[in-house]
Amino acid sequence: MLNIDIIIPVYNAEEYLERCINSIDIDTNRNVTVILVNDGSTDNSLMLCKRMKKKYKKNIKVINQENKGVSDARNAGLEYVSGDYITFMDPDDAYDIGYIKKCVQKIKKFNNPDLVITPYKRVYGEKKIVNDLYDITNEEIILSGDDLLKTMYGMNISEVVNPAIMNDLSPVWGKFYKKSLILGKKFADIKEVGSEDLLFNINILKLDNKILYIPECYYLYTKTNNSSITTNFDENLISSWENLFSLMKTQAKREKYNTEYFTRLDVRQYLSKMSLVRAIYNSKNLTVKNKVSIAKKTVKNPEYNKFKYSDFPNMISRWKILMWLCDHEYMYVLYIIIRLLEPYKNKLK
Repeated sequence: MLNIDIIIPVYNAEEYLERCINSIDIDTNRNVTVILVNDGSTDNSLMLCKRMKKKYKKNIKVINQENKGVSDARNAGLEYVSGDYITFMDPDDAYDIGYIKKCVQKIKKFNNPDLVITPYKRVYGEKKIVNDLYDITNEEIILSGDDLLKTMYGMNISEVVNPAIMNDLSPVWGKFYKKSLILGKKFADIKEVGSEDLLFNINILKLDNKILYIPECYYLYTKTNNSSITTNFDENLISSWENLFSLMKTQAKREKYNTEYFTRLDVRQYLSKMSLVRAIYNSKNLTVKNKVSIAKKTVKNPEYNKFKYSDFPNMISRWKILMWLCDHEYMYVLYIIIRLLEPYKNKLK
């Protein structure tokens, strides 16, 4: 029997946690151990964790720590893993019916690959939008670590159609990692890197890894905070992404990846400037003038300008317009457009 460990960092998740755990279907999947890491919750999350522990006994472990953030919580969970495969889950997400059972069957069928990837559904209340990560619907595919790493580094020029999907493969949830693949690995602090998930995946992958993609087996990515489109601007935002790109480039040099990796990373950096601008413009603790000033300074960075919008012939028109405005530093116009489009972002992906 294959044993699966599921690490769930928990912070003020009392509204969703029981639904999350129930979707695992522990009564059916007795080969599962759920590692709940309560990260200093101030609501009733810890009490719920203990109640779930009492209900499922040996199938649940509870770790309690002061609030240190999601990366540290996941790292704490990694100290307690013992299963053949480890996966991660967020407490406001869930699994589709039969998810674990189907995945275990495929893992066995394909002789225990190093990494297993599943697609996901974005959940907005009762509405579910399918995100198939590869252009197949009913057949498993085998990938190499080289295949996946290239995609993690970025798109090639011909692949750039809808840049909004660039990070669809980055999350650690919706994946099953062979224990030997991640033994001794840690998550970086999100304040230090723009995407701790992306960096974690890049750090653990090797070119010769065997990777299985299982279609029609969905992780439910619940967009619980969809109504909130603003947040405070984090002064570490720009530097954390620059640090991520620097670490990726350093790794590519150290591992002697071919030139395609560096080109893909340049494409990622070019396209990422729009995400940074959007984050700046949606912040609620800056004046419009300050937002435009920070955004303009960001897009002037030469590292984000190794391409221009016209270099991507397959890019969809709405992205070409946004990138054209970004390239030409029409920042006030871009501000108005982004703020108008933000409530519709889920439909526009």
